[in-house]
Amino acid sequence: MLWFIIFSILDIPNPMCMNFLTHKKSKTILVDNNHPFSEENPFNNLYYKDVAKLTGAGGWSINFKEKKSFLDPGARRILNTPEDYRPSLRTALDFYAQEYKEQATETFMACSLGTPFSIIVKMITHDKNEFWAKAVGRPVYDTAGEIIGIQGVFQDINEEKLKEISIENSLKVIESQNSRLFNFAHIVSHNLRSHASNLQLTLDLLHSINEPKEEQELKTSLFHISESLNETINHLNEIVTSQKHSLDDKKLVNFQDVLENISHAINRLIESTETEIFSDFSEVPEIEYIPSYLESILLNLITNAIKYSHPDRHPVIDICTYEKDGNSYLMIKDNGLGIDLDRYGDRIFNMYQTFHLDKESIGIGLFITKNQIETLQGSIFVESIVNEGTTFTIKF
Repeated sequence: MLWFIIFSILDIPNPMCMNFLTHKKSKTILVDNNHPFSEENPFNNLYYKDVAKLTGAGGWSINFKEKKSFLDPGARRILNTPEDYRPSLRTALDFYAQEYKEQATETFMACSLGTPFSIIVKMITHDKNEFWAKAVGRPVYDTAGEIIGIQGVFQDINEEKLKEISIENSLKVIESQNSRLFNFAHIVSHNLRSHASNLQLTLDLLHSINEPKEEQELKTSLFHISESLNETINHLNEIVTSQKHSLDDKKLVNFQDVLENISHAINRLIESTETEIFSDFSEVPEIEYIPSYLESILLNLITNAIKYSHPDRHPVIDICTYEKDGNSYLMIKDNGLGIDLDRYGDRIFNMYQTFHLDKESIGIGLFITKNQIETLQGSIFVESIVNEGTTFTIKF
């Protein structure tokens, strides 16, 4: 009886081997199904051994009746098990990464009921090194048609999988950069067109009047338009400079060190406003990131919290890091004026958006912060209650 499928062959350098294995990859290995577990090695088959050797595959089996597990030499090599290691049902899940244990359990349970499988999972060697693997298996039946075990093979595809993940991440970065480039082009077009229109209109009026007073007023307008245009160009240049840093290499950055640097830089602002900053980075003390980005992000959010503090109380800022579902997070919480998210929520990270009329603000800081975070494939979320405060959460 045909009992399991050799999976796709990856990266075989010899063209003759490639052709041979491509032809054989969907073929099956014949095993004496009348006594599928009668031998100590259920993979004692020359044809299997040849294909397993060429593909770098490892074989495994589970015997339900005798409650035994088996790993062939290829599997032992991949898992780097000691010579005296004896596989067992009890320790089988130890070879799967924590986030894939549940999937492995469900897959094997389904297979024990008759459903064959072909999955890609993250596994762990005996000496605790993680790698990606492709695993194929199917149930083994006795002559009465009852399922008496499972047999299958798995292959280390770590190099190929990491390349795939790298390509996927690169595509996400390109897609994100294209989106930001489109938005940036729209902003540039809109803002510069507005200044150009005002400039053209003012010049047309200046050519058409003879009244000295009106002429002086128009010249003053030209001065203000020039100032505004220069300011806009500076803001756009700031965004371009920020984007240019996205090409910098990531480094291991310590959150406490970054916070201390920022605190020293804005020490006078902190003291003059009697701001209190509390931090806890014990859960995630450091992260691989672009140092200038992390410093800019924290600086923007801290100075915003101080700028938009509540007039009836001193600013209090809580900063912490934590882990959740395998991801690292940074949270910055203040007790300031808060933001009406029902009214401004969809515009909070847009350029030139301000939400407190009595505060001097340009509305570019959060725009740059969001761009920096998303450039490195992160996300930023905001929660806020008017007159109570705002919480920004960054997912790295």
